[in-house]
Amino acid sequence: MAGIILKGIKFGAWQIMNVVICGINGAMGRVLKDEIKAYDNVNIIGSLSPRKGGVGQDIVHKPDVVIDFSNTANIDFLIEYAVKNKSALLICTTGFNDEDKNKIKEAGKYIPTMLCSNTSIGINVLRKILKSISADLNAFDINILERHHKKKADSPSGTAKTLAEDIKNTSGREDVEICSIREGTIPGEHVVIFSGIDEILEIKHTVFSKKIFAQGALYLAAKLSVKKPGYYQPEELFCSKALNVKIAV
Repeated sequence: MAGIILKGIKFGAWQIMNVVICGINGAMGRVLKDEIKAYDNVNIIGSLSPRKGGVGQDIVHKPDVVIDFSNTANIDFLIEYAVKNKSALLICTTGFNDEDKNKIKEAGKYIPTMLCSNTSIGINVLRKILKSISADLNAFDINILERHHKKKADSPSGTAKTLAEDIKNTSGREDVEICSIREGTIPGEHVVIFSGIDEILEIKHTVFSKKIFAQGALYLAAKLSVKKPGYYQPEELFCSKALNVKIAV
């Protein structure tokens, strides 16, 4: 059967990436599970659901990476599990406080870790753009508008907070206002608005399907799984090759 191969990334002797998913029955977990079916060199070896007693007792093989789309309450268990199994840990859950974020960074002393609030390629390119222009536009008013579906729990979105932090760190300003809207079934939209005198610059990213988050997560997981221990930023691993996939026939 034809399938997709993540090209140019070696996962070990068998060139297969063994994945454990936390949150496999959630909205993004289901999308990720379905997306993996299309990949010939990615294998789901099990799932975790610590709040329901699923702590990996049925997982036989060693995971190369744990991908998390679940709940912030699981972070202590996930770090312990990943460190114990010496596997990379990709956290895609949003809503962490500073203490939890520091825990994820500290785990980088032992395993490759990453906290990524948005795994789409477009948003991570947008982050690079904001870091390169925000200081030059610091005299402008800078605001972020984000829109998501009604069922999204956190507000503002983790992505909006990340974009705001990028702007603040680059420009030195203390605050970036975020406006959040929850309506319909919108997968995700973020608009960064630079308002000057007699001119406005808007940069917009729109998601049409959650599938792009699954594809980005797999790309990041593949890159992260072969890294040395450390805390990595998504933009460090995303590059033009992120879109370079080969169809196996």
